[in-house]
Amino acid sequence: MPEKTPTDNPPELKLPDIVDLPPEEVSDDQKVFLEEHKAELTPEQAEKFGIEQEKKPDFVNPEEVVIETRTPKKPEEKPKGEGEEPPEEEEEEEIAPEDERAISKVVKKQLAPILEGQKKVQALENETQVSSFIQTKPEYTKYKAVILKYMAHPDYANIPVHNIAAIVAAKELQEIGAQKEREAQKKAKDTQGGGTTIRKLGEGATDWGKASKEEFEAQKAKVLGQRPT
Repeated sequence: MPEKTPTDNPPELKLPDIVDLPPEEVSDDQKVFLEEHKAELTPEQAEKFGIEQEKKPDFVNPEEVVIETRTPKKPEEKPKGEGEEPPEEEEEEEIAPEDERAISKVVKKQLAPILEGQKKVQALENETQVSSFIQTKPEYTKYKAVILKYMAHPDYANIPVHNIAAIVAAKELQEIGAQKEREAQKKAKDTQGGGTTIRKLGEGATDWGKASKEEFEAQKAKVLGQRPT
């Protein structure tokens, strides 16, 4: 049995090399490769080679959305097996209101140092997470104090840093987007008249450095009291 030479090995298939080929020149192996990597094709490329891609829905299914949190979700408790008897409920002793207030006051006083320590630890953890985020997204540096304030609030305590950053910067991001849109519209409007449009400076002033030769000669004749040739 003859030994295989390096030239007997099939060439490595690469997507960029295949998508540039005419459809009629694509081999069977390449067609299989395209089908296996159809998710990486653009809609135009898929249409070119007659490959059907999964259509993206027109709406986002809330059942498929996983809400991000900073604290891992606790595993759900397994239901008790059949035949297991629930533990007997102990009768609660009635506590007089004045005793309950006194106990509550003592417990609160004893827990205060623990809660304060937990608060400081959480503040340090928040500071670390925000600093790490800003290293990768320096454009959010000016929002650092605001992000930390949001993270310290009970309603936002479990929301990831990048989501809070998007919340606090949303207004400015919208304003920047609107400004860019206005600039793009102005630029498009300014270029509609062609490249020879004379730019006005101030009240009726004309930028003759950008005027055409004909416009310059006409103005020159006007100043000299001559008729334009």
